[in-house]
Amino acid sequence: MSPVTGLDVIGAGNFARTMLLPHLQGRIRLGTIVNHTGLSARHVEAKFGFAAAATDAEAVLAAPPEHAVLIATRHHLHAPMVVAALRAGRAVFVEKPLCLTLDELSEIDCAVQEGNGSVLVGFNRRFAPATAALRRALADSPGPKALAYHVFAGPLAPDHWYANFDESGGRVLGEACHFFDYACTVLESRPRSVFAQTTWPAAGRTAFPDSVAAQIAFDDGSTAQVLYSAEGDASFPKESFRVFGSGLVAECENLQSLTLHRRRKTRTTTYVSKGHREEMAAWLAYLHGEAEHPLPYAAARRSMILTFAVLESIREHRAVELPPTI
Repeated sequence: MSPVTGLDVIGAGNFARTMLLPHLQGRIRLGTIVNHTGLSARHVEAKFGFAAAATDAEAVLAAPPEHAVLIATRHHLHAPMVVAALRAGRAVFVEKPLCLTLDELSEIDCAVQEGNGSVLVGFNRRFAPATAALRRALADSPGPKALAYHVFAGPLAPDHWYANFDESGGRVLGEACHFFDYACTVLESRPRSVFAQTTWPAAGRTAFPDSVAAQIAFDDGSTAQVLYSAEGDASFPKESFRVFGSGLVAECENLQSLTLHRRRKTRTTTYVSKGHREEMAAWLAYLHGEAEHPLPYAAARRSMILTFAVLESIREHRAVELPPTI
C-alpha cells in the first residue's frame, strides 16, 4: 500500500460526526469532507478542521491514493463508492453494510483482487474492549460453544430513511449484519448453514421484514442464535448475549458489562466503548504502517455472505448452506 498522508470523508451525517470523526481528529490530516448538501459539508469542515468541503464525491473517489477515504453515506451508495475507491488504489473504510446485493459483492471482489487498495468494513463490535476480554476467556474454554445474542432494535418510524428499502436494504441487512459478524468473530469458526425466520411488521410500518431470528451452525460444532427484534419495550437492554462453553458462561449487556462465570465464581467487568474508538485506532495504525490490516477483507466478506444467506432463508423458508470456500 502507498504511504497515506491524509484522509477524505464522504458523508457528514450524525453517525460520522459523533462516532467516527472524534476518534480521527488530530490523528491524521483531514483533507476533503463531502456531503450532498454544501452547508453540512462546510459545518463539518469548520468543526473538525478539514482542508476543504465539497459536494462532488466522484472527484474525491478518483483522487490519488495518498489519501485514504472513509465512506459513511446511506447504504445504497456504499458498493459503488468502494469499487471506485479501490480501483483508484485507495485505502477504504466503509460503514456496514459493505453492499446490498451479491452482484455488488462480486464487483467488490474483483476490485480487491485487481487493485492495490484495501477495505475495512465498520463492524465495530468486534473491536470493543468487552469483545477482546471475551475472546481471551473463550480461548481457555476448549470445544464448541453456543452463543445467544438478543437485540431489541425498537420500532422503525415510517418516515425514517431505513424504511426506504432501495436506500437501506432493510434492517436485517443494514443492521443485523453486525450480529452475524459478531457470531463469526467470537466463535472463530466458518458458518456452515443458517435457518432464519421473521415476524412481519405491523400495518403502517415497512413492507419488508425488520426482525429476524436466525439459527447458525458452524464447522466446529458451535452454534449461534441471533434474535433481532423491532418489538419490545425500552426498559429492556438494546443488546444482550450469553456464550456457553466448557467450564464457562459469559454474559454481556450492551458491550458495557461482561460477566464471566467459571470455577464456581462470578466476575463482572464494565466498559465504555462499543468499539468505534478502537476500530479507528486500529485503522490508523494500519494507515501509518504500524500494524497489519485490522479486519481482512475475507472475514468481512464472510459476514456479508452469511447475511445474504439469512435473507435467502427468510425468503425461501428453508435452511441455507453456505459456500464451503468462504
